[in-house]
Amino acid sequence: MRLIFYDFEVFKYDWMVVLIDYETRQEKIIVNDRDELVRVYLKNKDSIWIGYNSRMYDQWIMKAILLGMNPSKVNDDLILFNIAGYRAVPNANQIPFNNFDISTGFHSLKQLEAFMGNDVRESSVPFTLQRKLTDDEIQETIKYCRHDVQQTIEVFEYRKSDFDAQLGLIQAFNLDMSYFNKTKAQLSAHILGASKVVRDDEFDFTFVDTLKLTKYKYVLDWYADKSNRNYSKKLKTDVYGVDHEFAWGGLHGARKKYMTDGVLVSSDVSSFYPALMIEYNFLSRNVAEPSKYRQIRDDRLVLKANKDQRQLAYKLVINGVFGCGKDAYNPLYDPLMSNNVCINGQLLLLDLIEKIELTFGEDCELIQSNTDGVIFKLKDDSLIDKYISVCKEWEIRTRMELEHDFIERIIQRDVNSYIVIGANGKVKSKGPVVKKLSPIDNDLPIINQAIKEYYINGIPVEETINNCNELIKFQKIYKVTSAYKCAVHNGEELPNKVYRVFASKDQSNSAIYKLKIGKDTPDLFAGSPKHVFINNNKIIGEPVPDELDRQWYIDEAKKRIKGFTGEIL
Repeated sequence: MRLIFYDFEVFKYDWMVVLIDYETRQEKIIVNDRDELVRVYLKNKDSIWIGYNSRMYDQWIMKAILLGMNPSKVNDDLILFNIAGYRAVPNANQIPFNNFDISTGFHSLKQLEAFMGNDVRESSVPFTLQRKLTDDEIQETIKYCRHDVQQTIEVFEYRKSDFDAQLGLIQAFNLDMSYFNKTKAQLSAHILGASKVVRDDEFDFTFVDTLKLTKYKYVLDWYADKSNRNYSKKLKTDVYGVDHEFAWGGLHGARKKYMTDGVLVSSDVSSFYPALMIEYNFLSRNVAEPSKYRQIRDDRLVLKANKDQRQLAYKLVINGVFGCGKDAYNPLYDPLMSNNVCINGQLLLLDLIEKIELTFGEDCELIQSNTDGVIFKLKDDSLIDKYISVCKEWEIRTRMELEHDFIERIIQRDVNSYIVIGANGKVKSKGPVVKKLSPIDNDLPIINQAIKEYYINGIPVEETINNCNELIKFQKIYKVTSAYKCAVHNGEELPNKVYRVFASKDQSNSAIYKLKIGKDTPDLFAGSPKHVFINNNKIIGEPVPDELDRQWYIDEAKKRIKGFTGEIL
């Protein structure tokens, strides 16, 4: 199977595409030559064509040119007028094209290039030119287009598991390669044979008959009260000494700015939402044969037990179905069943918390509850067997299955931000301050590292920050969105969309600002240091210059620690 990476650039009177074969790295550049594009397409029609944001843009430009349309008009329809691709290119379905989009859905390619430490400078050739490009302008545009294709390949290699999962789905369920054009949600609907049916009963939910609530039955009564049945309503209440919020998503409750160690156990419901859909018939009613979903789940368990990697494809279908329930554009759309899953999921977890509270009282402490699991602290390890026994009774009654992990220590800002150190030494972190970073999610990594080193190993933030000599660790990435005209630094309007900035000791440097369209006064980019320098060149391996203001990073790390657990360093 051949993989071809591609990227189009389109102007008023010119277009070009850079193609790179993934295996051989052979490159092909086509400029304003439809016949050559047709030849290359026909030769590689069965290949997988991979781009960044290609589902929304490049595949439509490709098909438009192959169909003899004006790519400039299609470009304007897509970008300026926000017209959907299938409307901008009405006969696109006549062109078989196996497109795979490797984009994250949250970032531009330039942002990822910046995260990776690569060159993020952009071409000086404006896309708004109302004339033919000169030869020099064409060569400059090709240079930057080639760079973007090379960067797309690098992003692909960090996100290859996403491609492998899509390929696994297609192979596991004997689909043809055209299904690379589909999202995983669309594939899940197709595999289950779902056909969309419009209903008007999303609040006619039911409560499962295995629920046994006593102390907290008033929560069930809140859902039963029809006056509460709209998505703006929420119930805030204390559950086992912890503030909780009940609404229309997952259960959320946690002790704020909290640290502890001792006998800690995390109990998660295994595949909670899929299990609810299977055991209580809460699968989308648009699935003609619900038994197929159970069979996929059971087949996946066998594959997983045999360490067969095909299980990952089955897992995608199993876990992907719930998210489609409230997607009005997906054949699995069935908001009633989504509400059944969410409401009963919250109440069943509340049921578990209640049984632990009634059994242990002050000998146990609830630390966190979050969608599909709970974390408790037991008074001592003599209570472990009794805790497991209470959980087992709940499992048998509800037909759910719990997985227990013992924790050495937890540092928790709230339900969405915490560090968990397992009894095996494994660290799990969640939240913008302490999440696990990657080369394509790499913003202020030195602060993330300093905070985790402080909490996990007791290392002062000054030591971590002052001992680091990698410039990339200190980068902060900013993007100018479509609502803004440009970035502004030192009083100068800047042309690019993405900037890599660093705190500067040079007082003559300003902060970095963004100028909103229609305004005269720029706004400060959120979190920008008072003084910054910009480096959009490739910085991999670059040392820290004297100009870098390390104290800003130290102060920022301490500020975030104060916000995390309330400590003042």
